Amino acid sequence: MSYQDSDAALHWVERVSEFVPAFVREHPALGPVAELGDLVLTGSTTQGVVDEHSALDLELVLPEDAVAQVDAVSATRYIEFHLDGKPGSVIVVSAEAWNSMIDACDMPLIAELRRAVMITESTGIATKLVEKARQTMTPEVRRAFFFYNYFEMRSFHRGADNPLNRNDAVAAYLNTSQALLHALRACLSLEGEPYPYDKWLWKSASQTETGQKLSPHVNSIMDHLADDALRLPGPESDNPLSQDFREIRGVLINSARQSGIDEPWLVRWWEHINQARSATSSVRW
Repeated sequence: MSYQDSDAALHWVERVSEFVPAFVREHPALGPVAELGDLVLTGSTTQGVVDEHSALDLELVLPEDAVAQVDAVSATRYIEFHLDGKPGSVIVVSAEAWNSMIDACDMPLIAELRRAVMITESTGIATKLVEKARQTMTPEVRRAFFFYNYFEMRSFHRGADNPLNRNDAVAAYLNTSQALLHALRACLSLEGEPYPYDKWLWKSASQTETGQKLSPHVNSIMDHLADDALRLPGPESDNPLSQDFREIRGVLINSARQSGIDEPWLVRWWEHINQARSATSSVRW
C-alpha cells in the first residue's frame, strides 16, 4: 500500500502541503534557509498508515553549509509541530550525507525515499536523491545483500541451537529474533527490494512473492512464541520454532535457485563467513 491507496493518508499529505512550508518559513532557525532546500514527507503516512499512533515525519533537505547555518542558531535539528491535533516534526538533513548513504546502500533510507512525497521543490536537491533511491537495484547489490542476510540468518539460527537444548529462553529469543530479522531482509534483497526500518519489515516482505511463501511460517513462529515455545525443553530439533526456521531456510534456498543464485554458501554457509560479512562493503547503489 502507498499513500495513494489511503484516503486518510492523502488527506494528511494535502494538509502537510498546506501547513508545513509556511511553518518552516516562519521558524526562526529554519526560515533563513527554507528556500535553499526541499521538504520531503516520509514515515507512516507514505506507507498509507494513519491512525492514533502515527505522526507526520518530514525532512528539510539542505546543502551542508545551510545545515551549518541551522546548527549555529539551533541546539537541535529536530523541530516539532502539531497539525490538527497530530504530532509532527521537521528534521534537518544534509543532502551530501544522504547521497553518501544512498551510494553505500543504506537500505532503510533507500526504502524510505522510494515512498517519499515531495512537499516543496525549491531547488530540486531532494528530488534528485529520491530519483536516485528509486533506481532499480542492480544484480550485484541484490546478490551481495541476499548473501549477507542469508548468512546472518543461518548463523543466528544455528546460534539458537544450544540455548534451545539448554532451555535458555533469553538466549534463544535473542538469536531467533535476529534470525527472523535477517530472513526477512534476505527475502526483500532477493526480490530486488531495499528493506525498510524494522517496524515496516514484515509489512514490506509479506507483499513480495517470496514473502508470501514465508508467511505461513512467520505466522506459525508468532503462534509458537505465544505458546511459550522458547521455554520448551530440548532437544532443539523437536522445537517448533526451529522447525519453522528450517522451512524458512528451504523457501529462501528454493527462491534463490529459481532466481539464478545457486552457490555453495546456500548450503555450506559456515565456510563463507569472511566473504558474507564483507559482501555489502564492495557494492554501490
